[in-house]
Amino acid sequence: MRFLPLLALFASAAFAADTPNIVIILADDYGYGSAGCYGADGKLVQTPNIDRLAKEGRRFTDANTTSSVCSPTRYSVMTGRYCWRTSLTHEVLGTFSPLHIETTRLNMASLLKKHGYQTAAIGKWHLGYGTDDGSLKWRTDYTAELSPGPLDIGFDYHFGVPSNHGDLTGVFVENRFVYGLRSGKIPAGMKLHGPDSDDPNFKATYGPEDTEGGKATILDLDAPRRVNERVMPLLTTKAAEWITQQKKGTPFFLYYTPVAVHNPVTPEKDIAGQSKAGPYGDWILELDRSVGGVLKALDDKGIAQDTLVIFTSDNGGVFTPTRDTVQTQAFKAGLKVNAGLRGGKHDVWEGGFKVPFITRWPAKIPAGTECNDMISVADILATTAAIVGEKLPAAATAAEDSFNALPAFLGTQDAAPTRDHMFIHSSDGVFAIRKGPWKWIEGIPVSDIKLGARKAHATQFKPQLYNVKEDPAETTDVSAQNPEVVKELSALVNRYRDGGYSRELPPIVEKKPQAALPALSGSPVLAQAFKALPVKPWTLTRGAWQVHDDAIWNPAPKTEEQGATLTGPLPITDGTLQYDMKLHTAGRHSLRIHTAGKHSFRLVVSSTVLEITKNPDQGQDKSQTEPLARQKIKLNAEDWQTLRITFKGDQVTAQIAGVTATGKHPVIAEAKEQVNLIVFDGESGFKNLQVVK
Repeated sequence: MRFLPLLALFASAAFAADTPNIVIILADDYGYGSAGCYGADGKLVQTPNIDRLAKEGRRFTDANTTSSVCSPTRYSVMTGRYCWRTSLTHEVLGTFSPLHIETTRLNMASLLKKHGYQTAAIGKWHLGYGTDDGSLKWRTDYTAELSPGPLDIGFDYHFGVPSNHGDLTGVFVENRFVYGLRSGKIPAGMKLHGPDSDDPNFKATYGPEDTEGGKATILDLDAPRRVNERVMPLLTTKAAEWITQQKKGTPFFLYYTPVAVHNPVTPEKDIAGQSKAGPYGDWILELDRSVGGVLKALDDKGIAQDTLVIFTSDNGGVFTPTRDTVQTQAFKAGLKVNAGLRGGKHDVWEGGFKVPFITRWPAKIPAGTECNDMISVADILATTAAIVGEKLPAAATAAEDSFNALPAFLGTQDAAPTRDHMFIHSSDGVFAIRKGPWKWIEGIPVSDIKLGARKAHATQFKPQLYNVKEDPAETTDVSAQNPEVVKELSALVNRYRDGGYSRELPPIVEKKPQAALPALSGSPVLAQAFKALPVKPWTLTRGAWQVHDDAIWNPAPKTEEQGATLTGPLPITDGTLQYDMKLHTAGRHSLRIHTAGKHSFRLVVSSTVLEITKNPDQGQDKSQTEPLARQKIKLNAEDWQTLRITFKGDQVTAQIAGVTATGKHPVIAEAKEQVNLIVFDGESGFKNLQVVK
C-alpha cells in the first residue's frame, strides 16, 4: 500500500515533465526590434519580462508570421493552415464576420482538449462569431448569443475584445455573450455576468474618439463599455486569475492575446510618460508588464518549470515614417521598431513578417540559447501535437501547412531544419516564398484592393528576388542574375498553392479549362465589338479610353469614388446583355443599369465577389441600397471572362467564372434604357458586347 503514493508521485512528475501546460502570448503589431533581447535601445524602452523569457528560454532569430496583418496569422496559429487557403484572401476579418475557423477543423484548443487540457482564450479574438446564414444582410448580432465562437472549437473559457483595440463595439465578450449585456436576445432565466457599477475598467459611453480611426459609428449596445487605458490591465488580470484557478495535475492551455501594441496607443496612466520613445514606447512597456503578470501567476502557483511559454506577435510593427504617428515619433527618437528590416505591418517586406519568438520550458528547453532555424507561427500546432504525442491527420485534411519545430524548441543536436520553405502573404494578397537564402515575391495583389493601397504599395506589386541572408533589408533585387532560382520558386509557389497543403509535396494540379457558357440565343438588338472607340450614342467619361488588343481599356481613375465610365444604350425589357471582360489591375467592375422608370441597379464583379444591388432612388441617401444577391467567386484577373446578365420579369441572373447570382426586385421588370460599364481602382478591358431579346 505504501508504494501507491510513490507511484502516483512518479506518474505525476512524468506527466508534468512530458506534457506541459502551454501558454501562448500573441502580441499585436509587435515588431522584431521592439524588445531589449532583440536589440531595442534600453535608453528608449525596457522590456525586462520579455527579456527574462529569452534569458530563461530560447530566442529565435528567423521566426515569421504567415500574414503581415492579424486575422490571417491568428487563424494560422490556431489551425496550422495558411489563411489564404480560405475565403480571406487579403486584409482582415470585419467586426461582423462569422467564426472563421470551422467547428470541425483541428485546432490548438480542440487538440489539447482531447488530451485532457483545460483551455482558455483571453484577449483580442478577431476570428469572428456566429455562422453566416447566407442572407445578404447577415452580420454578427452582438445583442444575441455569439455562437459558434471560441467555446465551439475547444475552449472552455473566453474573455476577449471582439476584433481590435478601439473597435466599434467598445465591449468585451465573455464566453457566448457580450460581457454585462443588460438587454437583448438573452434566454429567459439566464443571468449574464457584468462589472460592478464602480469598476474602473468600464464606463457608460464609448465614442468615436475611443476608436482606432477616431471616426467609427459606435455599435448601439446596452452593455458596459471598455476604458481603453484599462484594457491591458484587465486582460492581464483575467489571464493571471485563470491560471491561478487551474487545478494542479491537470494541464492547461492559455491562448493569451494582448491588444498592445495595436492602435490606439493607450498606456495606463501610471506608465504613461516613462519611455523616452514617447507614448508608443510606453505602450511597449505596458505589453511587457502584462507578460510579467502572466509569468508571476505561473511562479506564484509553482508551475513555471513545467509550463511551455511561447511569446510572439501576429505581424510586424507599424512603420509609416512619412506619416506623423506615435510610431513615427518613436522611430525618430531612435527606436527601430522592426530592427533594420524593410517595411512593416501590411507589407510583403520582411518587416511585416519577422517577429520576436521566444520559447521557455525550464524542464526541457535550454536557457539562454538562440536558434537560427526558419520557422513559422503556423508550426505551433504541429509542434504541440508532437509534445502530446498526437499524430496529425493527412496533410490534405488538417494542419496543412504546419511543421514540427519541437527539435528546434528543445535545441536537439544535429536535428534537421524545421522546414525547407515557407509562404508569407501581405495584406494586399501578394504571395512570397522563402527557401534557403532566397525570398521570391510574386508581386501580384488581389484585384479588389483600394486605389490608395495600389499607390502606396506600388513597389511591392512586381516580381522580385532577394537573398535575405546577405541582404536582410531587401535592398537589391537579384532576379535578373538568378533566373534559375526565379523559375524554381515560381513553380513551387504554384504547386504548394494549388495543391492545398505544404507540409508534404502535393501532386501537380492540372487546371481544367472553365466550361464555356452555352451559345447566346435570341434576337440581336445591339452589338459593339469595341475594336475602335465607340461613337454616339456611346460616351466615355473620366479617363482617356484606349483601344488595343481588339478591346477597349481605361487608365486608372484619379479617385476611388468615381470610376472611369463607358455609357451606352440598352434597348430591352426582357433579354440578355453579354460581354467579355478582363479585370486586369482594377479593384472592381460595376455594371450600372438605368431604367425608364428613373431607377437603377448595379452588378459588381471583383476577383472574389459577384454582387447585385438595387441603387438608392433620386433624393435618397447613398447608403439606402438594397442587396439582391451575393456570391463568392475566384476570378483570375488576367483571364478574359464572359459576363452574361439575363433579365426576365422582376428577376436578374448574372453568370461569370462558373458562378451564378440571381436577384429579384420590381425595378428589374422595368424597361431598360442605359448601361454603364464602370471601372474602379485600376484598369480593365471590355470587348464583344451583345444584347439580345
